[in-house]
Amino acid sequence: MIKVIKKLFALGCLLFGLSALALAANDGPADFIKENSRQILEILKQDNGKNTRQIRQQVESAAIPLFDFQRMTALAVGLGWRQATAEQRAQLTQQFQTLLVQTYSSTMTRFKAAQIDIKPNPVMSNDNREATVKSTVTLPNNPNPVSVDYSLSKTPQGWRVYNVSVEGASLVTVYRNTFNEEIRKNGVDGLVKMLQEKNGSSSSVGIAKSHG
Repeated sequence: MIKVIKKLFALGCLLFGLSALALAANDGPADFIKENSRQILEILKQDNGKNTRQIRQQVESAAIPLFDFQRMTALAVGLGWRQATAEQRAQLTQQFQTLLVQTYSSTMTRFKAAQIDIKPNPVMSNDNREATVKSTVTLPNNPNPVSVDYSLSKTPQGWRVYNVSVEGASLVTVYRNTFNEEIRKNGVDGLVKMLQEKNGSSSSVGIAKSHG
């Protein structure tokens, strides 16, 4: 399942271009996905095996602002989010963002030849402030398209993605069981520490200070 989710988020990142300013805040969610997917694929096609790190950095810096990582983290943490202080929430969000970026960015260049079909007429909800954009992704040497759904919310800065699902498997839900188990055992600080260790972070000193 984890291998599937790695592909899941990598495929999700494919659909975001280099500039959040490429689309105005009043553009629809399907256009947001479609235009940014076109841009990012053009960049990925420039990967020649020697500039992979540069291409990856460009995609990371461009894609990160287009995700609502705080909401993603809240959904992944679940009920434990309510227990967390503002400081803990900030730490969780930063560490979860780092985990996602480190885990999935290295796989993105594998999908530079992907064929992406963005479906029109997204499913709107919450007075048109939220949307689900459906798409299919076809990879080379695999004739069976993969369904990829994007959950977005309308913010003052425009549309932002807060979840990605591939073939019905939700990115945030996959992490929830592990996160909840860690919180049951060691509390919210235990989850922060676990994420820091996974990320190779040295910022655990901040947790020690928060206890003092």
